[in-house]
Amino acid sequence: MLHVFPDSLRIFPFKPSADNGYEPKYGGLEEIYVGELRTGPYEKPTTHDDVVALLERLPDWLERNPLNGLGFSSQDRFIATAIASLAKRVVVVIGGGDKPPSYEDGLYVISELYLKQLVKGMRSISSRYQRQARADRALFAHNALLTVVDRDKFPTKKKRVSAEAVFEMVKVGRVSTSIPRAARHGMVNMVTDNVQAIAEEAPEVLYELAAKIESATLGEMIVKYKEKLAQNLNETKWQSFFEANTFILSMAFAVPTIFVQETPYVHGKRVSGHGGKYSDFLMRGQGTGNVALIEIKAPGTKLLASYRPEQQGPSSELTGAITQVLGQRRRLITGWAHLKHEDDGTLEGMEAYSPQALVLIGKLPVSKPDKEAFEAFRHVLKDVTVLTFDEMLARLEYLHKALAVTPPVPGSASDIPF
Repeated sequence: MLHVFPDSLRIFPFKPSADNGYEPKYGGLEEIYVGELRTGPYEKPTTHDDVVALLERLPDWLERNPLNGLGFSSQDRFIATAIASLAKRVVVVIGGGDKPPSYEDGLYVISELYLKQLVKGMRSISSRYQRQARADRALFAHNALLTVVDRDKFPTKKKRVSAEAVFEMVKVGRVSTSIPRAARHGMVNMVTDNVQAIAEEAPEVLYELAAKIESATLGEMIVKYKEKLAQNLNETKWQSFFEANTFILSMAFAVPTIFVQETPYVHGKRVSGHGGKYSDFLMRGQGTGNVALIEIKAPGTKLLASYRPEQQGPSSELTGAITQVLGQRRRLITGWAHLKHEDDGTLEGMEAYSPQALVLIGKLPVSKPDKEAFEAFRHVLKDVTVLTFDEMLARLEYLHKALAVTPPVPGSASDIPF
């Protein structure tokens, strides 16, 4: 089932069969090669415990339980199924960026970063589309793994709208009524497949629809944000929420900024290394690529403490968070050259010109003296910005208001109900 070499693993994907033997786990895929992990070379196992320890080091997209048959994990089986229709062997290259896979003479080569992005995308499909997950993931795997290497033999597959969905769209699409969930999905698929034609024939309709979708999506995000803010959740819960809604983090900065990675490694061999110092989130400016670090603390964190009876000062929690993120910033700057040298593609397009540091913490004080003390403290800080959770909410609500669609002039082309 497994051959171990210092610089690679050779996996033979078998699974237990009904006759107490073993049979191939996938149709045509016979061997999976995995390059040396960043944690170091593989050691040849000599005991059962050595094998268990070795399997525990495998990435989560590989099965770690031999009783289930080694190879890709069960939730990522569509990756193996797609590759098996073309190749007998697959090599996963550790490092080397996220370039598209290649295929030649029965050998399929894919980079770890490309595979991780593919796995993340497929798993998000599973969480969003429940009953449709099986068909969608198979389509996703086909397009991402087969079409990119042989478009003639494996042309791009598209979602198809059922006749029932088309009927529902024609029947009730132009009146203000509640449309069943299944029909709504069909309508979305139809618009997606015909978006180019709509853009050419009626661009104003597409612009208005896009604005409505953006506004509705942002509105739902704001509702969830408010619900969580009322629950007094801990830092871990908020980190998970921001990881799932990374757009919110971009609102924390004055310039256009995009999400790069959660819990980045800021001091050591690589940005994704083990041990050492971590920040909560890594961002980069869209224009200059300048990196930024975000440290998340709970909304219930105390911001002020009594310095004197008549004077409030910063709390130890606030100063501790600031010291923490500034330390991460310093280590990021001093170790940047080494991080870039050992990078696997995550830091592509990023530069440490003058890294921004931000602490998202607590809620704004209520009384005027406390607000004055808080503002006086945070506005003299250097190299770090302090933002509260309710201020972040205010930014989202302001954007939501700005995205509100202006009512169309009656009789205009945009006066088409959706």
